[in-house]
Amino acid sequence: MARPRKSDLASLPDGGKVTMHNTLVSASHGLTLGEKRLVSLAVAKLSPSAAALPVKPIKIMAVDFAEQFGIEPDVAYKQLRAAQENLFNRYVRHVEHFGTNGRRVRVSKIRWVSSIHYEKGGGEVSLTFAPEVAQFLVQLKKHFTSYQLSKAAALRSTYSWRLFENLERFRDTGFWEVDMDRFHTIMDTPKSYQKNFNDTRRFVIDPSISELAAQTNISAQFEPIKKGRKVVRLRFTFSAASQ
Repeated sequence: MARPRKSDLASLPDGGKVTMHNTLVSASHGLTLGEKRLVSLAVAKLSPSAAALPVKPIKIMAVDFAEQFGIEPDVAYKQLRAAQENLFNRYVRHVEHFGTNGRRVRVSKIRWVSSIHYEKGGGEVSLTFAPEVAQFLVQLKKHFTSYQLSKAAALRSTYSWRLFENLERFRDTGFWEVDMDRFHTIMDTPKSYQKNFNDTRRFVIDPSISELAAQTNISAQFEPIKKGRKVVRLRFTFSAASQ
């Protein structure tokens, strides 16, 4: 294991906020928990009001990774190694409906990063966001979601984290209603869950709501909206309790 380096978390812009355009918030991220942590910490190092797209690699040190997510240094090293190994092949999947009555569908796939490097023995990852993703992370003036990374750092499920991000998008209203197809896209659920709402509720929705209640200040409930016997939409209502 490399000698621990001094943390630079105190220098994060805006106190460590993750800010993304809503197009990215509602897309499929396709990331494991370790990859989600790596990407989110890299996003927190960007200034959303930056005038130009980031071109320099963003460095993530294992000491920062361990401190931010409350894990042991050896676990941080392992997660960083695993995350950088697969992140280059991960992509954002965005589904758009357009045309008459929204019948036409365009599916776009965008790589998260254009390059990534891991320093063996140094406990450091350097990554460069792909320009197509970077445009959703900087030069933002409207239609974006922002939250403190520290609020999501204790989450241990990507389902919980994705639900958290989408509820944060609507925190001013405390209300989020979403089609089931879009929900499955956002949450990256397996096809077996998409065919069985009970599995979606048991393994995705209920555990995520419970973890948000335990690890964040968000208390949420949901109501399934049916068309006949089929659940076609979900209605979430939530509130943020006092810290």
